[in-house]
Amino acid sequence: MMSIESDYKLVIAYDFGTTFSGASYAFTHTTATPEVFDIQKWPHKGGNFYPKTPTLLAYKRSDPTTMVEWGHGAKKIMLKPQAAKENIILSNFKLNLDESLHPREIAENHQSTIDNIADYLNALHNYVMEELKKGFAKNYDPCQFRYCLTVPAMWSDLAKYSMRKAALKAGLIRKDDPEDRLILTSEPEAAALYCERMCDQVNLKKGDRILICDAGGGTVDLIVFEVISPNGMQNTTNRLKEVTKGIGESCGSTILDNNFKALIEEKLRDQLKDVPAIAINNLMDQFVDNIKPEFDGLDDQYLNLPASIDLDKIYTDNDGSLDEGTMVLRANELKEKVFDPVVERVISLLTRQYNSIPDGRLSCIFLVGGFGSSNYLYHRVQEVFSSKVSQILCPPRAAMAVVRGAVYFALNPRIVTSRVSRRTYGINAGLPFDENLDPSSSRVVRPDGSVRCTSRFLVFVRKGDVLPVDHCIRETMFVYYGTIKATDIMLYASDEDKEPRYFDEHGVKQVASISVPIPELPHTVLGERISYIVRMYFGLTEIRMEADFGTGTVHKVYCNFDADDKHDDNK
Repeated sequence: MMSIESDYKLVIAYDFGTTFSGASYAFTHTTATPEVFDIQKWPHKGGNFYPKTPTLLAYKRSDPTTMVEWGHGAKKIMLKPQAAKENIILSNFKLNLDESLHPREIAENHQSTIDNIADYLNALHNYVMEELKKGFAKNYDPCQFRYCLTVPAMWSDLAKYSMRKAALKAGLIRKDDPEDRLILTSEPEAAALYCERMCDQVNLKKGDRILICDAGGGTVDLIVFEVISPNGMQNTTNRLKEVTKGIGESCGSTILDNNFKALIEEKLRDQLKDVPAIAINNLMDQFVDNIKPEFDGLDDQYLNLPASIDLDKIYTDNDGSLDEGTMVLRANELKEKVFDPVVERVISLLTRQYNSIPDGRLSCIFLVGGFGSSNYLYHRVQEVFSSKVSQILCPPRAAMAVVRGAVYFALNPRIVTSRVSRRTYGINAGLPFDENLDPSSSRVVRPDGSVRCTSRFLVFVRKGDVLPVDHCIRETMFVYYGTIKATDIMLYASDEDKEPRYFDEHGVKQVASISVPIPELPHTVLGERISYIVRMYFGLTEIRMEADFGTGTVHKVYCNFDADDKHDDNK
C-alpha cells in the first residue's frame, strides 16, 4: 500500500501550528500498512492531556536572541514572579510568514521570523529525537529519517520557502541531503489523507467528493478532493485528486481568543490596569481549555474569577451573572461578541468553496483541526449545509488529522494523483514582435534578423489547470552563441484570472531564477543560434525548474519561493 521512494526507515511529520504544534511518525518497513504513532508526552505538560504542545518561545530580556524555554515550559515560566519583566514570550509568530497580513508584526526579541521558527523547530525536533531514541528507532541512523512539514494552503511560495529555510537552520536536514528528505504538504491535503482512511466507515466510494475544512489556530484552509481508484481497480487503496483550487484565510481560533479578551476587558473596565497579568492569563486559559471547545451556542458558560478582581467593579447588566466569584457568560453574548464574527467568516469560506465545485456534487464535509473540533462551529455548519451535503463529520482525533495525514503523505507523496494550479506560471521569453500590440521599447532585432519582443510572458501552466503528479512541461529556447556569458531564466507567477502577455505587467511576480552559464561548444561560431531545453515539473507540493544545454550539466531549482525577493539556488 505504501510507497517509499528511497531507503528511509522512519518518516516524521511536524505540524507547526499557530497556537499548538504536534509530531507523529511511522516506520516504513514494518507492515503493508505502517502504524502511525503520535508524540503525546511533552515537557512540562502536567495534567493537560492535549496531544500537542503550545507554539510558544521564551527569551531572556537581557539576551533576547537566546531561547530559554519553549512549549509548555515557556508558558510555565510566565507563572513566576517578575516573569514578564525578565522574559519575552513569543506567540502566534507563525502568522508573520503570511504576507496577506499587513502590517506584519516585528518580534519583540527583534529576531527574524525565520530565526524564531528555527529556534522552535530545533527545540521540537531535538525533543522528538530524544523520545524516539527510547524506542525501536534507536536502531536506525537518523540520516535514514525523512521529514514532512505542513504549511497552510493559502501561503505564498515565499512563505513555504521560508519554512524550508527554517527547517534547514533548525537542523532537521543538512544542505547536502537528498532533495526528498524534507518534503512539504499543505495542511488541508494532509488532513484529507487522514480523512480518506475513513472512507469505508462513512461509505465513500470512487467518484465521491470530500471537502476538507482545516480550521486551526491561525488559518482556515479548504480544499475539495475526489476519491479515485488507481487504474480503475477495485479493492485497492483509495487515491485522491484535487477538484477545486484551495482557498483560505487567517481567521483561526486566535481571533476567538482576541475577541474573548476584548470582552473581559470590557467587563473589567477601569480596574483592568490593576489586575495582574497572571490573573488575565488564568481567565484566558479557562476560555481556551474549557469554553472554546465546549461552547455550543445554547448553554451559558462560567468563568472562575481570581481573588485579585474586585467583583463590585465588574460591569454587568445586574442580571445575576456574578455569584460567589463566578461570572456567568451568557450564550447570546458569547455568540455575538466572540464566536459569530469568526464563525461567519468560516461559513463564508465554505460557501465560496462549495460554489466552486463543478456541478455542486459533494458527499461529505470533514471539519478538522483544533478549531474544527468546536461544537459551535459544527452546529453552524450543520445549519447551513445539511440540506446540501449528506454527511458533515468531525473525525476522531480531529486536532491530529493534519500531522497524522502528513505521515501518510511522507510514506507515499504520490497518493494525491493530481493538483489544481493556484496560479498561472511562465518564464520570460523573446517572442515574435507584434507591431499592433507590443511596445516599441521591447523591440529588438536578433543576429539572425528576427524581430522579437523581449518582455513577453511564455505560459507554462494556467491558473486552474489540473496537473498530474510529476507533470513535466518542456520548451525549447534559443540564445546566440558568444553574445552573452549566461542566460537568466526567470519564473513568474500571476494570481489573476486573465493570462498575462508581459512578465512586467501588473499582478505578475518573479518567483525564482536560474542563471545558466553558456557552455563552450566546439565548432560553434559567434552569433550562431543554439538551443537549450527548459523543463518545469508540476503536480507535487513544490515546483522544480531545470535548464539543460545537453552537455551533461543540468541547472535546477525548487521553486517554492516568491516574488518580492529574488533567489538564485543553482545546484
